[in-house]
Amino acid sequence: MALNFNNGGGAIKWAERMSQLKDFTNLKINGFTPTDVDFAYDIGGEVFLFGELKAKGAPTPVGQRRLLMALFNLCLSSGKDCLVIIAEHDTVANEPIDVGNCVVIQSDHIDEGSYASGGYVGMTVEQATKRYLEWLK
Repeated sequence: MALNFNNGGGAIKWAERMSQLKDFTNLKINGFTPTDVDFAYDIGGEVFLFGELKAKGAPTPVGQRRLLMALFNLCLSSGKDCLVIIAEHDTVANEPIDVGNCVVIQSDHIDEGSYASGGYVGMTVEQATKRYLEWLK
């Protein structure tokens, strides 16, 4: 169950599309625009990893955190394993972010069917995901 954060040797698929802005001006629901999740893994329909990246010191908006925790709780209630992490970086805006080396500042995971928090803080994203997947074996 190893994860490859380099996507085949570091290749970024569709880089020009990733930089394309999305305009939600005409898609506000009750005055709100959508949030996003920076990465999500579905491993065989049994293990789910969700992650959000923030510039160092930037807060996680309440709605975004609420979405991540809703995904987490859906996994928990359906008997799936799940890890949610928020990690930070200090990469300048015109450079690619090395996701695997971002540092986890918040984590939530399912530990034998129950909620656990903070167990992966201080690790890199790569270390945290590897450790979680090894723990599941």
